[in-house]
Amino acid sequence: MKKYNSVFTSFLAIALLSLTNAAYAEWKELGSNEVMTVYTDVDTISGSGNTVQILSMLDFKKPGVNPSNKQAVSSIVGLNEYNCPEISYRPIEFKEFAGNKASGKVVSDTKTPDSKFEPVIDGSWTAGVFKVVCKLQ
Repeated sequence: MKKYNSVFTSFLAIALLSLTNAAYAEWKELGSNEVMTVYTDVDTISGSGNTVQILSMLDFKKPGVNPSNKQAVSSIVGLNEYNCPEISYRPIEFKEFAGNKASGKVVSDTKTPDSKFEPVIDGSWTAGVFKVVCKLQ
């Protein structure tokens, strides 16, 4: 059990380090619509069994507003976990940025390690990321 905890702690440290260095990730564009462009960093794929984690970025064409602090948000980078057989996902952590492509001031930094899995909806940005991450498994 001690070895497992050490491996998990190392993985978590790497994932969080990746999230804090989001501007330096190797972002690959998945697609876009009139609202946003979606990117992933396939080098951040990790996991075992049915669940896989990956960093993704939503880059908005027009800034949104954080409902809590009322600050402008132009991009979001998140670490999400996907359950490939169940076609579901859950957010682990995400940061909102004032600038595009994870630049500028961090507007919010939210950790949700106990979030529940939600269905991946066809046509959503999560469906695009799901197809990439689960196809590689």
